Amino acid sequence: MDISGFDDTIDWYDANADAYASATAAAIPIKAIEKFLTYLPAKPAVLEAGCGAGWESTVFVERGANVTGVDISEGLLDVARKRNPAVEYHRANFLELPFPDASFDGVWSHASLVHLEKIEDVEEALREFFRVLKSGGYLYVYVKAQAGKEKTAVVADSLSKHERFFRYFTSEELSGLLTEAGFEISTSETEDDPHGRTEVRWLEIIAQKRA
Repeated sequence: MDISGFDDTIDWYDANADAYASATAAAIPIKAIEKFLTYLPAKPAVLEAGCGAGWESTVFVERGANVTGVDISEGLLDVARKRNPAVEYHRANFLELPFPDASFDGVWSHASLVHLEKIEDVEEALREFFRVLKSGGYLYVYVKAQAGKEKTAVVADSLSKHERFFRYFTSEELSGLLTEAGFEISTSETEDDPHGRTEVRWLEIIAQKRA
């Protein structure tokens, strides 16, 4: 399957959902989830934006969160629903989330903004995350760090073993986008890839929706 952008990447996820779910079983960011939960109230309502195969949903549920998942890949959602039948999952685009204002204590966006082609789509997604968060709620964002001049690229990696479309961000750029959307940055870190890929680094930001 040839990949040139967002739509092709989602089509690839749909066609390879079971294999991708198996490949990411050992890539669950448990410590990051636990860190994020320290910012939230007990038994928080959490939106998992880009829930994929539901691995992270399982961790949230085990730690007492009331999690709702959204993804645009129906194939990955099918896997997630089988894994977590008690969790509410929706097929939805980040640009138009099917939830009322102020629905969630936290929004978890782990490696899910990286496939958006246009920066305007990233901006709209962040505005939607802001809208569905309660006042004082927190957003977790994890994206690929920009290492060179390229803002986007189609690359293969050891997790997917296939090409996918990615967007890269600088720390200053991502912080600026979050601030423009109305958030206040709580923590910002640049990290090595947890799976040992030396060509990949990540930006992790936790930001708060101020009243």
